[in-house]
Amino acid sequence: IARVLVHPTDPSTVWVAAVGHLWGPNPERGIYKTTDGGATWRKLLYVDEDTGVGDLALNPADPDVLYAATYPRRRRAWGFVGGGPTGGIWRSTDGGETWEEVTAGLPSGDIGRIGFETWARDPNLVMAIVEAEDGGIFRSTDRGQSWTRVNDLNPRPMYYSQIRLDPNDSERIYVLGTYLHRSVDGGETFVELPMEVEYNTGVHVDHHDLWIDPRDSRHMILGNDGGLYFTFDGGDNWHFTANLPIQQLYDVSLDMEDPYRIYGGLQDNNSYRGPSATRRYHGILNHDWLVVDYGDGMTSQADPSDPTTAYVSSQGGGIVRLD
Repeated sequence: IARVLVHPTDPSTVWVAAVGHLWGPNPERGIYKTTDGGATWRKLLYVDEDTGVGDLALNPADPDVLYAATYPRRRRAWGFVGGGPTGGIWRSTDGGETWEEVTAGLPSGDIGRIGFETWARDPNLVMAIVEAEDGGIFRSTDRGQSWTRVNDLNPRPMYYSQIRLDPNDSERIYVLGTYLHRSVDGGETFVELPMEVEYNTGVHVDHHDLWIDPRDSRHMILGNDGGLYFTFDGGDNWHFTANLPIQQLYDVSLDMEDPYRIYGGLQDNNSYRGPSATRRYHGILNHDWLVVDYGDGMTSQADPSDPTTAYVSSQGGGIVRLD
């Protein structure tokens, strides 16, 4: 599921964008709609069993106007195909019952992943980030009927393709990627934000979601591969939310110590070793865990005959023996 949209005034009406599973064709791809709170669903937009919908946006002033991004993709053991001739932008003016593909001003040829944002204060304004040979940032001021390319920025689109408009300033635009990019001139130019955080540790890279407070744009919440961060000064300084147990471990192993120790590799967040028990009444804390290797922590294994030796691996086949 790529996106779920709830009607702004009728919560029984919901649209779902189904991009489909990665590894093969399936006919469940497309746009689905319910008008009875999810009891029943109808599929309203379907291209083919290889093409899903990668994003969905609506006009908050007129929810009958919707925008959908079709996205063909296939993961195989030897590679990834993201994009093709069935990719593109579709528009509905009747709540998703019927759809038309829009092409004016958009790239021709193979189209990959697309992300949308509609500006709440003037829903005539829609921004899209489009993966294509001549892709980048596109702007529409006529509810998606025609588009103008304003910038070629599109960092690693298959992994990100997220664009956000400041709800109080249409000229201020954020593009999420390995780094967080900001424009203050409607997308004509972008700069990378210096991501400072308390204790000078820095904000983790790989940004996937950004919420901007409509009452105060200086207040934002950022989700990335390192966790959850928030700012109250428009992104100049960030605070890390350290009490959410949201790590993704690829692998866990144990050594033969008594009490034994636990080894694990965290997705995009190094490899660690920590205790299985503690005498402190606080329990096991974050600082009890030691970084034993860097990178995208994967398999870790302690030597069963020598508790001072461990083997850890990271992305790209990197294997390390450490003391």
